[in-house]
Amino acid sequence: MEILNLISNQLNQNGYSKNMQTKGKIGAIYIFPTYYTPDDCFACEGYSLLIVDYQDLYNVVGTKFNKTDDPEGTFRIPDYNLTKRFLQPGTEVGTQIEAGLPDHNHTVTAFWWDGSGVAEEGRGNPDYGHHRVLTTNNASASNGIYGGSTTVQPPSQIVHLCIKYK
Repeated sequence: MEILNLISNQLNQNGYSKNMQTKGKIGAIYIFPTYYTPDDCFACEGYSLLIVDYQDLYNVVGTKFNKTDDPEGTFRIPDYNLTKRFLQPGTEVGTQIEAGLPDHNHTVTAFWWDGSGVAEEGRGNPDYGHHRVLTTNNASASNGIYGGSTTVQPPSQIVHLCIKYK
């Protein structure tokens, strides 16, 4: 498909035609299907770097990923490979969101018949037999998806993330 009769200059999402902060795509995240890191990238493993040595990358990343005890004159790159967090688009870039599920009770009603109900009409009807309501907080009793992980874990594929520094 070819774009014809373009009236305005092509602009990026920030409203200007060239992103001066990311010259040469410095700071771009690359995804690899194997544990491979190109020569112009660092693995996203939280390395602490000197600002004077990687000024262009610092101009993009800043101190967003620094720890409280990092020395002056240093900055960190993201540690996506080590923390194994899913990446989520949003406006509060760099914010870490903890995993969690809403708290809930799981209720099971158990039925049994002792001959007091009519077999066909009574099946599944507590009025024709005895029943007891059991309450537990263990959701894995009702579905095997619960308890399979220590966090919320959708189906996934592990990849290797790198950040371009030159």
